[in-house]
Amino acid sequence: MQLSSVLSQARRYWRPALVVHLLFTLLGIALFTPLFGVALQGLLALSGNAAVADQDIALLLLSPLGLASAIFLIGLLLAIAGLELGALQAIAQGAQHSLKIAPLAAVRFSLRHAQQLLRLTIGLTVRVLAYLLPFLAAIGLIAWWLLGDYDINYYLSQRPPAFYQALAMAAPLLLLLVWLLGRRLIGWSMALPLVLFTDTAPGAAFAASEQLTAGRRAELLGAFVRWLLLALAVSLIPLAFLSAATAVAATSQGQNLSVLVLLLGATAVLWTCLNFVATAFTMTSFTFVVAAAFKRYSPSVSGEKLLQNLQRAADRPGTAGTGPWVIGALAATTLAVLAGLWLLREVKPDDAVLVVAHRGAAGAAPENTLASVRRAVNDGTDWVEIDVQETRDGEVVVVHDSDFMKLAGNPLKIWEGNLAEIRQIDIGSWFDPGFSDQRVPTLQEVLAEIKGRSKLVIELKYYGHDQQLEQRVVDIVEQAGMSQDVVVMSLKLEGVQKLKALRPDWTAGLLAASAVGDLSRLDVDFLAVNQAMASRAFIRRAHAAGKGVFVWTVNDALSLSRWMSMGVDGVITDEPALAREVLAQRADMSSAERLMLSAALFFGRPQLATSYRDDSP
Repeated sequence: MQLSSVLSQARRYWRPALVVHLLFTLLGIALFTPLFGVALQGLLALSGNAAVADQDIALLLLSPLGLASAIFLIGLLLAIAGLELGALQAIAQGAQHSLKIAPLAAVRFSLRHAQQLLRLTIGLTVRVLAYLLPFLAAIGLIAWWLLGDYDINYYLSQRPPAFYQALAMAAPLLLLLVWLLGRRLIGWSMALPLVLFTDTAPGAAFAASEQLTAGRRAELLGAFVRWLLLALAVSLIPLAFLSAATAVAATSQGQNLSVLVLLLGATAVLWTCLNFVATAFTMTSFTFVVAAAFKRYSPSVSGEKLLQNLQRAADRPGTAGTGPWVIGALAATTLAVLAGLWLLREVKPDDAVLVVAHRGAAGAAPENTLASVRRAVNDGTDWVEIDVQETRDGEVVVVHDSDFMKLAGNPLKIWEGNLAEIRQIDIGSWFDPGFSDQRVPTLQEVLAEIKGRSKLVIELKYYGHDQQLEQRVVDIVEQAGMSQDVVVMSLKLEGVQKLKALRPDWTAGLLAASAVGDLSRLDVDFLAVNQAMASRAFIRRAHAAGKGVFVWTVNDALSLSRWMSMGVDGVITDEPALAREVLAQRADMSSAERLMLSAALFFGRPQLATSYRDDSP
């Protein structure tokens, strides 16, 4: 089976296929978006929380209602995908018999077979899961067995022998899964046309497809591999366009703000359109490969009944003319203008942004040491952020991970060591031999270092072994006389609530890497979120609720400038000196220059020149 001849045939029928893909894409957006929102709101209402973040999300989704909602939403997406493939298959099979099926006729054909398509989709999903779950469970056990002794940041950053041992054990399982599941998927590839164009029931279609493809799997494998390689190549086109377009925008010297906004908006719209076309090509070419194989392998099956079904679909009128193309052009123009206006809204003329030094100046000195704290203060940071935990003897020490594997190759857990033991560990040499004298500081020492020079953000770290962390932090801060110079935050909402119960007048916030629901409704003073969460709408909601917004961890000039434009209250960075430099440079920038910087990150984050120890909060 020649892929070139299949693609040549698909090229003659690309217009109806593209319209079908558009219709089902819009259907998916129209159905999935509100249902997703309703499901989340329902889960949050039943949980009694306004929002949940990070580890609490997993607990919510793993609840019976959470699993049921997830299964329903995934099933909805699969059902829509199944209907689209059914409509595309009608067009592709029509092409095999020189019948041109109009887009709406193909959609009607698919909807008439909706029940069979849904049953087929469910059957395929169950069969795939039956293969996936045992392998995923085995890989999970390998990770638990080999990577469960130390903090996960150690394995991800240092990649010790156990990390590669886990990969070596998981890789054969993955290869075996690909081989077994790949063979099955090839064997099931004729199930869809069998259901649509014969009397085969969905439950029996998989066995019938395997019989039909018996002895031909090598040929099918070659066809599908060639299709996959071509599909991957096509998917790179939007990325290439994006790279070229952003390069042109970044080097543009024009100061006409309206022209620049239109250019950036048009870039966003064209990029979206290219992605849409690439996806349409992938799905259409796949269905044409399947249709060609079905005709070749089942000349007796794809006979009179198939032709009758297709002829009935072909006789139904579809839409034609220039009307849809005019509407499409107007829609594209509208999207370009809206995208440009969206980019323009991100630009604010004033920069009222606090610089928060992440674990001290962790880009210039070893994290959470007195050296990094001192460097951050000297670099002009507004706040120094540190992590605190309790030792076995009840001391509050400044350290991020649950052990010292990442920093010193020492497996000692913080809660298992006393202060004297922990003080013996060199936590500076990993960064540079010149910091070999650095040891884990106590909270008292950090407070003494910054008193009168800066303010402190204390992150409460919880690894399930805390004793009286909140009370001890309160006692130490008040003993130092710095209650007005300290704010507290944590990934654990319960810890924030305990702190607020002890000292209601203190400022305390929630740290979040991901969330379900509206975090702005939580009873906290501020929100510290990662860059993926801090959309314009999120910042606006949080400010309307009287909560500050801080983003982490922002370590390049372009990203720093963008978040300053977005109106966040603070940037948490390993590079406080760079943040100060960006603020100074922005003070001299024109509106057009600020817009260009803000728009650049619309298309993705830049690559950092510096490698950081880890990207966790």
